[in-house]
Amino acid sequence: MRLLKFKFIFFFITAFQGTLLAQTSEHVLAAEEVIKLIPDRIKGFEQLIDPKASQTKIGSLTYALCEKSFSKGRKSIKILLFDYKEAPIMYTQAMREWGNRISIESDTLVFRSIVMENSTGWESYHRINRTSQIFLGICDRFFLMMTGQNVELELLKKALLEIRVEKFPN
Repeated sequence: MRLLKFKFIFFFITAFQGTLLAQTSEHVLAAEEVIKLIPDRIKGFEQLIDPKASQTKIGSLTYALCEKSFSKGRKSIKILLFDYKEAPIMYTQAMREWGNRISIESDTLVFRSIVMENSTGWESYHRINRTSQIFLGICDRFFLMMTGQNVELELLKKALLEIRVEKFPN
């Protein structure tokens, strides 16, 4: 449901982008380059399907989207990485969507901010349905979404460390 809401927000932004200035001097990476930023392996997991990479241009906005999925028995991790270099309004909206939420830690839910080198974002874990998520803005340009099914938050955070965010271009 959240992913659907997230996609709707992106559609809304891009549908009305004509009134927004979104030009930058550098270009978005080719999708084939962005996908190289996601590791081919996560320790203890196998890559499920062939990675997906695409680049979308809507008016003056251009972004790349890449996806890799991994599994280990009933556990699965899905990684989506967006390069919003030529769509900064989309990056801003993605960060704002999650940034307006308050931290929560209860018996059933954890939702809190995280900070890493060149990165800020949020992590969550729903103990009842055993889903974990990490949303991370990297270098004010890339937006990373990691979701884990039957994966505790600590394991998802270990998988995140395999993504070398300190090596992402600005």
